[in-house]
Amino acid sequence: MTAMNKIDFKDLLKNEIEKKLKGNRRYFSREDLRDLIPKGRSGTLNRYLVNFNKEGILYSAGRGWYSFVKQSFKLDRQPVKKIVSELEKKYPLLSFSVWSTEQLKSFAHHMLARFVTFVYVDRDAMSGVYDFLKDSGYDVWLNPRGNDARKFSIAEKTVVIRPAISREPSSGHFADIEKILGDLFVEVAALNLMDEDEYYRILGNVLTAGRVDIGALLNYARRRRVKTEEFIERIKSI
Repeated sequence: MTAMNKIDFKDLLKNEIEKKLKGNRRYFSREDLRDLIPKGRSGTLNRYLVNFNKEGILYSAGRGWYSFVKQSFKLDRQPVKKIVSELEKKYPLLSFSVWSTEQLKSFAHHMLARFVTFVYVDRDAMSGVYDFLKDSGYDVWLNPRGNDARKFSIAEKTVVIRPAISREPSSGHFADIEKILGDLFVEVAALNLMDEDEYYRILGNVLTAGRVDIGALLNYARRRRVKTEEFIERIKSI
């Protein structure tokens, strides 16, 4: 293979990505490049994708995923800082993660009037955390399922305590956006927080506002036993 052939293939791939993908979507997977790669050239794909990343043509969006969105998504932690601080002070050695629907309020089509905070903690610690937050003035629900979930309603300072999920995307005690999006999909059905269309509007607005690690989101969603086929279709249509 001559140097010119290498340059020709790189330029061809770059042009095909910009022509067939960039104008139609913000995220794509490595699988989407199959039809753009001549037979026998797939071995050099990773190297070229790394080069394109350095050149600012596209950006990594997690394992096997890429995006044309330059800036990483910035998550507002302010709505959960108080409860995180309270839990850290009470349980300095406790492993937990927290997020709130208030962190997503600017991405919803319908303005959210009230918000619910989720605390994920080891099962052995759930009852203790429940009692502490209840005594601290929160409206606390301990892992509502079945009839309790059907009775669920959002009041002031509502908190739902759930068992921790292994390898959940989080930074310290703050849930990352990939965890929030995966958890919210589950809670939409479990607690009837909103309809599915509203969830996908939030997903689309978040993915447009900043680059999300799609690989981490999908891996976490699968651990939560979410069928990711529609996830993937929605992501590729954004």
